[in-house]
Amino acid sequence: MILICVPVMAEGRGGGDGSGMGGGRNIDIASISAGLLSLKFILGGISALAGLILLRTTKINRNIRTLLMCVVFVLFGVLVIMRQPSPLEAVVDPITALATGGTITLKKATMLVFIGGLSVIGAKLFCGWVCPFGALQEIINRIPEQAPFGKKIKLPFKISNGIRISIFIISLVMVITIGIDIYTYQGILNPFELFDWHFELVLAVLVGAVAIASVFVYRPFCHLVCPVGLLTWLLEYLSIFRVRLNQGRCNDCKRCIRESPCPSVKAIVDGDKLRPDCFACGVCIDACPTNALAFEIWKPGANKKSD
Repeated sequence: MILICVPVMAEGRGGGDGSGMGGGRNIDIASISAGLLSLKFILGGISALAGLILLRTTKINRNIRTLLMCVVFVLFGVLVIMRQPSPLEAVVDPITALATGGTITLKKATMLVFIGGLSVIGAKLFCGWVCPFGALQEIINRIPEQAPFGKKIKLPFKISNGIRISIFIISLVMVITIGIDIYTYQGILNPFELFDWHFELVLAVLVGAVAIASVFVYRPFCHLVCPVGLLTWLLEYLSIFRVRLNQGRCNDCKRCIRESPCPSVKAIVDGDKLRPDCFACGVCIDACPTNALAFEIWKPGANKKSD
């Protein structure tokens, strides 16, 4: 909330034409609401709503999910360009604004509100059902384990999240000391530039490395680097809809853990308070033979492991 509100208020006080950082176009609820009525946000909302309905009605399986991720990639990566403004920059730039006294544009404020709003409605609805780069990673991860070098790996969350937080802290220190962030500097950690469809060496190396890693690891950039992923992981603890476990129905077969590519499932089943990112893929829900897992409204005390 601070990341959204403080830069937005600063933007409203600024001078100029509002075309970039430090512009003076007033940003308020009305202007953000108007921005959310643009085609890409309407389509993004429809995609997230479709995901929520499929998850709520358990009408999702891995093949349907893969097909929908292809649609998300084409729709938001090729046809309706979700990268303008870049979701990554929409999260990073407010931090830069807070640290340097700068401001954020209306488009980036609108994108940030869109990401945050969807993530509060349902866990990872933006990352899991709208983000084109996340969809690309997930599609690549569907390469079967039987294929050469197709062995899947689930990274320990303490390690992956530790790396992601460390990169964020390094970026924050860079912003405070020299006024630039590590993510967007020369595009070294901003794969959303892929959707400009002009390939430079740095971008090619980044996307190539992520693509190779995605064969083995589920959404590696999301878990290890992405500041959007870090923000939406925190917002998962505020999400209205999340994956819940019905202890009375669970027969402890662990099938959901084995079949899901997402490392969060074990933490959900075990009732851990600290959980890895859940990308709302629905694989664990589909895998459960007793319908013990469901994408439902979260209640205090839910998912506590019985003694």
